[in-house]
Amino acid sequence: MKIIKAGESHGRAVMGILTDVPAGITVSENSINNLLAERSKAFGRSERQLLESDRVDLITGLRDGKTIGNNVGVVINNAVHGDYATVMHPFNADMQSMKITALRPGHADIPGVQRFGFSDARSVLEGASARNTAVDVALGAIAISMLDQLNVNLSSFVRGVGNARDESAYTFEQIADVTAPFFSANEQFVKLAKAEVEGCKNAGDSLGGRIEIRIKGIKAGFGSYVAEKRVDSLIAQHIMQIQAVKGLNFGSKSVLENRGSAYCDRVEIVGDKLNVKGCNSGGIDGGMTNGGEIVLTVDVKPIPTVACGVETIDIQSKKSALSARERADVTAVFALCPILKSAVAVALCTAIAERIGCDNMQSLIKRYNDL
Repeated sequence: MKIIKAGESHGRAVMGILTDVPAGITVSENSINNLLAERSKAFGRSERQLLESDRVDLITGLRDGKTIGNNVGVVINNAVHGDYATVMHPFNADMQSMKITALRPGHADIPGVQRFGFSDARSVLEGASARNTAVDVALGAIAISMLDQLNVNLSSFVRGVGNARDESAYTFEQIADVTAPFFSANEQFVKLAKAEVEGCKNAGDSLGGRIEIRIKGIKAGFGSYVAEKRVDSLIAQHIMQIQAVKGLNFGSKSVLENRGSAYCDRVEIVGDKLNVKGCNSGGIDGGMTNGGEIVLTVDVKPIPTVACGVETIDIQSKKSALSARERADVTAVFALCPILKSAVAVALCTAIAERIGCDNMQSLIKRYNDL
């Protein structure tokens, strides 16, 4: 599967196409919109998101609640477009209004204006915005539905935001159903996280954090030891395309604090099959799933757009200035839980289809169960 996206942050809509979709995936409109709502209602979101009420307009690829083997196309309207209609007009835009010349360090502004030759960063902001992650969620819901039919389950939950940390050990079942706004099974952590985010908001600043993603039920042998087909590489590619992501680690044990003898997972025979006990390596060995639970953690940067501003250069006056402020979240950490889950689902479906085909779900389920 591959997602192709288009749309600007304050344009009429964001849209996307999911390619290589098997026929016969059962999909409900509610499942897509519910996942979009998790993204919208996550803790730490900006006033912009309060204006949005994201609902998918699925325009191709489904018939009577099932995929038909065609590419799936979605459109999600931007509720704020009316306030930006003249600024974002495709032919007669007002190029003097809402200019961004006090560039925001840490965003795409500085390299964007240099690469594309803009005199202000508005066009960079519009194209680089994380608003398009709504498309990742809408189309990722198709991939999640495919994995559901294979009895592969995913969960993502917050491990930390700012100085608030959750270091508890959880079974998959304990975190399987965490949802917005906090994506946590730990009430004490939620209390600390709320205080951390509210304090940061009052200071006009932003926070980063860490998310853990768990996948249970995927069989061994997806991906390959051939370099270009490694499943961990594929997962990393999908995750690192998300704007706020700065780091990714596979495995439940630190590679710095453990010797090889302690780090390696143990192996046993169950029936006539090998079974890997533990997930120190994150359920992936040599670029392939090993049949164990996949565990990965993702580090999310503090959002560079901050109310207090940071020192920068205004490219119009050529003088020092405080960076421009658009509406922005205090933290993207909570909102990234459904986004990351969607991205990982697309990557896993791609690896599954590469091995056993992607023609129709009836055949795909049989081949998968026969492994």
